[in-house]
Amino acid sequence: TFNEEWTLIKNSGILDNIVPDENQREEICNFYIKYFVELNDMYKFYSAVNSGGGTHTLEYIELSKFLTETSILGEEDSNAILRIFVDSHIRSGKNKGVRPSIHSEIHRHEFFVALIKIAIYKNITLKRKEISKLRKKGHQVTLSIAKLPSAPKALEMIYHEFLSPVLENMPAGSKMRTAVGSDNVMILFYDNLTQLSAVFEQFAEESDEEGINEKYLNDSGELSMIPDGSMNCQHFGKFAADTGFVDSQILGRRFSAHGRKHSIMGNRASSSVTQKDVRQIFSASQHDSDDNEVEQKKVADDENLDHHHELMIFSEFLEAVARLGVLKYQTHAKGKDAEKQAEVLSHYECIKLAVKQVCSASKSIPSSPRAA
Repeated sequence: TFNEEWTLIKNSGILDNIVPDENQREEICNFYIKYFVELNDMYKFYSAVNSGGGTHTLEYIELSKFLTETSILGEEDSNAILRIFVDSHIRSGKNKGVRPSIHSEIHRHEFFVALIKIAIYKNITLKRKEISKLRKKGHQVTLSIAKLPSAPKALEMIYHEFLSPVLENMPAGSKMRTAVGSDNVMILFYDNLTQLSAVFEQFAEESDEEGINEKYLNDSGELSMIPDGSMNCQHFGKFAADTGFVDSQILGRRFSAHGRKHSIMGNRASSSVTQKDVRQIFSASQHDSDDNEVEQKKVADDENLDHHHELMIFSEFLEAVARLGVLKYQTHAKGKDAEKQAEVLSHYECIKLAVKQVCSASKSIPSSPRAA
């Protein structure tokens, strides 16, 4: 998938000036290939922070939160962050003639460009200024201090020093992906497929006219219980609320910066799930493959949609249910003693509780939630 992203970046020529060395650009490409999955998790998490834009694009406020909450840059660097955000836009297609601004949004490949610019600013530009100040004050600067990293090295430094520790503890990280793809979870979904399909159909944009229990014909003409509709983020939010995952007492409550950082690190203070968490789960559960014909047709027919990541199909819905369960039920132990650590539920147990909750709630859900 990253090959497509890199083609967009390379063909735009946006890196020609900031990384003029072709070998270094190749090193950067290899870096992104190696860490694409992890950085994609990070991108999806922050692209859903603010409710003002889409869950598949990054706004200025979301980029700013990403940089400050991971401690890469601080509020004192706000002017530099804004400049990097604006300069990372690759204007093409219908946006080619649009001048980027603080109100624009960047896509994933532009986020990768921004990350390169951030690494250069953090580890090269600021360090060069620091060295200059020391020399002006008459201080001797050793060769080890004066030596500046290359652009690829600066990018690796950002990843290993600031991002890797966060990624290891993110609820939406590799542990979650492994759990969702495990045999136990697949069997759990299969055993409850009828009820899970029925609930999905109640909230999907295009329910079968003959009822939610109607079986579907697959490509081979065989009966299948897999629904072929889709839901948007608003429908998924209503699902999470109606099935009891979202605490009604904290609907609309805003996270403090401190609380949000704890959520990023997987260090939540409570089991409460907010609509902001729901948006981030919707984003994190999106598959990168765009080969679903239903989604393709929906995006092509609806001028208000520009990417399949704005829609959720059934397989993504199942993954989202799993993520809701882990966020809702995996309480994080306080203290360091082994007994308290053992109180934390496994991912499978959390997902099992989530599936049970969805299936139990299916009988009490209004039959036409979209009309509400």
